[in-house]
Amino acid sequence: WATQVATILDEQVHVAFLSDHTLPKDTKILPLFLGHGTHLKQDVPALLQTSEAFALPGLADEADRVAKHIVSKLTQQSKRIHVLFVVYQFTGFEKLVAALYEHAKGCSMVAMSALHGAPSISSVLESIKAQGVQKVIVQPMLLFDGHSLDMCKTLAKKVDVALDIQPALIETEGFADLVAALLKQSQKGNE
Repeated sequence: WATQVATILDEQVHVAFLSDHTLPKDTKILPLFLGHGTHLKQDVPALLQTSEAFALPGLADEADRVAKHIVSKLTQQSKRIHVLFVVYQFTGFEKLVAALYEHAKGCSMVAMSALHGAPSISSVLESIKAQGVQKVIVQPMLLFDGHSLDMCKTLAKKVDVALDIQPALIETEGFADLVAALLKQSQKGNE
């Protein structure tokens, strides 16, 4: 995925993880977190300090752009969709939730659930089913495949309703372009 972003920018782009103890000095980091949680508040600053690196404004600060991109992809063919957005948790993700509601207000039905906390995916889908809705698009607001996405799929499939479970954001067409644009914009701002 970093290769796609690097190709778009025509420059080197590497992936770093919070488990990395240090990064090369003067590294520019674009934090790929959708919410302002513990990782962004504590872990990233600690990594930056030990590495003498600096952070560019990240995805959590671009909630509106992220939401607009995702809703645009979901509604390319029609706004007559029933969509359930699944966020990791609500605390720290308020900007993203608000932006998703704002950009999806033209859809037939928009619902929100949390992977960790309430309302749960299953309870929201049960409520939607009780309203007679036959098909729901589930959009996990998760960046990568992994345990959280697996948990999202498992919980969603517990309810007997037709589901169209979308992939992680990193797999969404045009998402690499969005990240590349954020990097480019941040670099211009720091020149």
